[in-house]
Amino acid sequence: MDGPRILGLLGLAAALAVADEPARANGSAAELVVVAPWGDGDGALGRRGGDESNFEGPPSFAVGLAGDLFVLDAVNRRAARWSADGAWLGATPLGSETFVDLAVAPGGELVLLDRLVARVVRVVTLDGTVVGEAPVEGEGIPEGGGVTGVFARDDGVWLEYEHRWSVRVMDPRFAPAFYRWAVPGRPAGPDALHVGAGRRGIDALDVWTFDREAGQELARATLRFAKPVDRIGGLGRNAAGRLMLAAHLLVEGPGPGYEVEFSGFEVVVLDAGLQERARFAAPDSEGPWEQWDAFELADDGAVWQSAFTERGVEVRRWRP
Repeated sequence: MDGPRILGLLGLAAALAVADEPARANGSAAELVVVAPWGDGDGALGRRGGDESNFEGPPSFAVGLAGDLFVLDAVNRRAARWSADGAWLGATPLGSETFVDLAVAPGGELVLLDRLVARVVRVVTLDGTVVGEAPVEGEGIPEGGGVTGVFARDDGVWLEYEHRWSVRVMDPRFAPAFYRWAVPGRPAGPDALHVGAGRRGIDALDVWTFDREAGQELARATLRFAKPVDRIGGLGRNAAGRLMLAAHLLVEGPGPGYEVEFSGFEVVVLDAGLQERARFAAPDSEGPWEQWDAFELADDGAVWQSAFTERGVEVRRWRP
């Protein structure tokens, strides 16, 4: 898992066929919940880039406890919000375009990560009022550029570093943590479990759970795929104990052009014991966009995807 990555270009017929076909989970097609056009008005999301710079769109999104959808609209310096059925609910002003990831705290506040410029974690209410802030760098995080995610839990706010360990940087009241506690993996769910994943060859991934209170690994499984794994596009666990891993699969043709012959996601849902319960295909974004985790697992078991297209951002939902 390589942090924010440039998403693969769907260039050839095989990849386009995946994008055009409705993805299915246990026989159910994905629901298209939100189609946000590019722009800066109500219900729109910002983008920029091209030529010699990277394409930038909304880098991250999160699902709130009530099922509301929050999209980090960095270009427009706001967090856009929709209901679970796709109705526009407004936006939270952020005052900065340098945030790259967000999470929703148990109390409904938005937790925002700026890892390269201000190098802070900032917590705001839905009206944009700042209620907490802490530095990114410190014990366990020597360099802000190595941070790969922010997570808000009942015991505080955690930052993941290089997809290897996580550090608690804020306490439950959003004050800087007196002791920056580092634990393997990323915090997942409301309890003391962390999850992790890594490569096991060209077409397989290991996924595991770790109990931070007991200080030991609980379970481990190997997931195999029919095509080479390029990266992990999403990894999470919900309050019910289910896990979700989205693997980006990529097939390139022979050199010197290395044209993309296939690019798409395969999403696997597992139970608490890491037994596979569902698996389905999901299309890739269109174009060379920068994006953090593209998938989220909600507490109700739904799997959400944020994907970029020429017409705008599509947010899809599966119910595996």
